Amino acid sequence: MAVQIAKFLGAGHVTAAGRDPERLAALASLGADETVSLTGEPEEIAGALAAAGADVDVVIDYLWGAVTEQAIPTLVRSRTERSEPLWWVEIGSMAGTTIALPSAALRAANLRLLGSGQGSLTTAEIVAELPELADRITAGRFVVEPVATPLSDVESAWNAPTAPGQRIVFTT
Repeated sequence: MAVQIAKFLGAGHVTAAGRDPERLAALASLGADETVSLTGEPEEIAGALAAAGADVDVVIDYLWGAVTEQAIPTLVRSRTERSEPLWWVEIGSMAGTTIALPSAALRAANLRLLGSGQGSLTTAEIVAELPELADRITAGRFVVEPVATPLSDVESAWNAPTAPGQRIVFTT
């Protein structure tokens, strides 16, 4: 969804990064212009991120942890114009809940950290966006593959694996 929404909001170039090759491959059909694998040797990953993301404006971070700990300094050092804002939006923590962030990364570039989740927006702000999102999904403008799951199965479904593109939707 992040790739599709970025394109909808006017992103000229979307680079997707991740660890699952099957999911990365699927992102091209959803609008990703480029992908970067986050598997391999740290130096290789840093080089790929620097090449692909040197001048990004926004990073949507679902991982945090060690991946982000490496990525922030790498992207900051590789920027052509370090005074241009780099918005780092932290959405999830699949790779860890904390990072060690060198203070030099904050001084060396216009890095702006922002969290996105319950608390960073009001409930009213979140709810205000839902009708347009639902309209776009219903109209087929955003590709979504829902997997209907009874709410009574929430415990088993919570960590159940899904195929690329699938989203678990709880039903009553």
